[in-house]
Amino acid sequence: MYTFRFAHPSDLPWLDWATLFSTGESLSPEERRHAVPGTVAHMAREQLRGVLGDPGAAAIVATFSNQPVGFLLAGLNQDSTTEEMNGLLLSLWVHPAHRRRGVGAALLRLGENLFLQRGLRKVKLIAGLHNQAAVHMASRAGYAPEGLIGIKSL
Repeated sequence: MYTFRFAHPSDLPWLDWATLFSTGESLSPEERRHAVPGTVAHMAREQLRGVLGDPGAAAIVATFSNQPVGFLLAGLNQDSTTEEMNGLLLSLWVHPAHRRRGVGAALLRLGENLFLQRGLRKVKLIAGLHNQAAVHMASRAGYAPEGLIGIKSL
């Protein structure tokens, strides 16, 4: 049975490993070819520290048999156009052995509920278009594409 809870200090070693793994998985094939491993690790750890150090952010951990198997990093972001505060789902990851069992969808709903409890009206989820599993899960959960960030190699 899966359970979900806010992260606590004893989760830090696992979260450090899992965010690093998650960040690597989130890179497109092109990004993976050119990524500098130390830079990717630094980026993952900075995002984790930023969430854990921000009182408006949250890290939610999914467990199975009391062992962590997934996480969600959620933060706040001010919309640059409306200045409205929005929820921001920064990173959602589930260990490969526990995927396709509803764990990611449950983490997504928990993040949304957290934002609702805080009175927010909008949540943004960021996923690369190359990550079809994440795009499909987001679409099933009601997320619609908004805008496009294009990358072109010169």
